[in-house]
Amino acid sequence: MKVKHILSKSRLDLLRKAPVLYKHKYIDGTLQKDEDSPALIMGKAVHCRILEPQEFGKRYTIAPQIDRRTKEGKELWHQFAIQTEGLTILSKDQDKQIEAMARAIYDHPAAAYLLAKPGKSEIMVNWQDRTLVDCRGIIDRLTDDGLIIDIKTTDDASPKGFARSCHKYRYHVQAAFYSDGVPNSQGFFFIAVEKSEPHLVGVYYMTAEDMQRGREEYQQDIQTFIECVKLDEWPGYGDTVQPLTLFNYGK
Repeated sequence: MKVKHILSKSRLDLLRKAPVLYKHKYIDGTLQKDEDSPALIMGKAVHCRILEPQEFGKRYTIAPQIDRRTKEGKELWHQFAIQTEGLTILSKDQDKQIEAMARAIYDHPAAAYLLAKPGKSEIMVNWQDRTLVDCRGIIDRLTDDGLIIDIKTTDDASPKGFARSCHKYRYHVQAAFYSDGVPNSQGFFFIAVEKSEPHLVGVYYMTAEDMQRGREEYQQDIQTFIECVKLDEWPGYGDTVQPLTLFNYGK
């Protein structure tokens, strides 16, 4: 059966790391889907609380104070789990943290201004790139005047710290990829909020230089994908002995 490929930012990241990982996960189906980590669960919850507050109670519930070490506690928890099936369970501490992070964002003048602009949240966009490869992305918020806004939870929202995260997680690739998928996009903005108190916030825009760098990277990734499909060859990390250049690992 022919597999229909739709490239997303996460799939581009796998192709960049090692195309064989893409093959195992999306063609052969031999890699199991990763379970959401606590950090990812928190990130999704923060997004929902800020971008779709009306949906928060439909997706999340707060765990009651139950001692699950006792027989009675185990039974109460079992009943709670049945009643809240399908919802993501958060602890009271997690809920408190989510509320504090959301409040920090709305207390930040630039972040509040961007989020108050008319637009839509959690939008799925589909397009074909210049090579006619199908692409897809989910945009946190797209304003009516063409601004793309992305919320990131992070350990360090300072300019230098968040720049390191951008490099590590290829946020510049995400910015270029999504911007090229939105007709007449007018800029890409990050709202970065720290996970630890006092939940400092930084608001940044992607420069034209870094946007172009991200565009070149994702176009390289798509070209890698095209070649792999054409030749049916999906390389890993290399078959030869390679030099390990420690000071170039971030380039």
